[in-house]
Amino acid sequence: MKRLNRENLLGYYKSFRTTAIFEKSGLLITMIVVAVLLSIFTKGLYLSPRNIINIFVQSSLTGIVAIGMTFVIITAGIDLSVAGTAVLSAVALGMILQNVAKDNFILWILVLISIMVMGAFIGLINGVSITALKMVPFVTTLALLNVTRGLAKTISNAATIIIVNNYHEVFGLGKVWVIPASVIMLAVVAAIGFILLNKTRFGREIYAVGGNPRAAWLAGINTGRVIALAYVISGLCASIGGILITSQLMGANCQIGIGLELDAIAACVIGGTSLMGGEGGIGGTILGAVVMSMINIGLNLLGVSPFLQEFAKGVVIFIVVALDAVRRTNAKKD
Repeated sequence: MKRLNRENLLGYYKSFRTTAIFEKSGLLITMIVVAVLLSIFTKGLYLSPRNIINIFVQSSLTGIVAIGMTFVIITAGIDLSVAGTAVLSAVALGMILQNVAKDNFILWILVLISIMVMGAFIGLINGVSITALKMVPFVTTLALLNVTRGLAKTISNAATIIIVNNYHEVFGLGKVWVIPASVIMLAVVAAIGFILLNKTRFGREIYAVGGNPRAAWLAGINTGRVIALAYVISGLCASIGGILITSQLMGANCQIGIGLELDAIAACVIGGTSLMGGEGGIGGTILGAVVMSMINIGLNLLGVSPFLQEFAKGVVIFIVVALDAVRRTNAKKD
């Protein structure tokens, strides 16, 4: 078989980026249509400045976790452990802040760093298990989801932890002018993720591995390292999500983040990241998270039952995945 070179892979990468541009355009149109319809049904309340801010605030947590998930899904993997990682991070952070770093700025910063290192380490366990031990991503990350949730319940005795720290509320309750700090936090994580995927060699390798692992390996890419790093990034983003939760609630318990892994996957898929790998981007993922937030808040304003909201979310995910499968099938035929 002919050995692929860097130019081949770069062209391969650019073809997927072109596809993503068209998908994001369609998503933007969908967002506009949803916003207009919900604004009509709620008599203009939906597009009020306060509600628009609430949409972005609500999408911050899902968006941050989904950014890490995007890296994993582009490699044709999946990470179900993100909710457990976020909960364990939140509980561990809450317990430490409650007992050690109540009002010490330096200790608070060190605690935040240690929590992010822990999240990255959980991601590393996933990555090494999948690449070195050849374990199935779905089963591996599902097991880690149970391990991390169980560990969080054990160390906290399933109790609610109240955080009293003058510094920690900045992420969830702080503002820069009128922009909530959580939205700024999402923007920073998104910018870093965008640069990694679009402006670095690692980003091109991510797309190459997801699109055709064997071709990427023949081109000299260390596919195991790339996949493992994708899971590390996912674990890191999940821990940042845990930090954000504790700052918004100024507390932590084992019930927060339930279903977060599915919300993150949904944001990625709605944003154009293919579960088959090789396609997707940070911009689409953020738009997907915002769309989900728009739908959730709109249905809440309309007084729709939470059970029906869950049903609607499942239908949206099903349709998007089905459309992606049809598109890929037609592309192979062409």
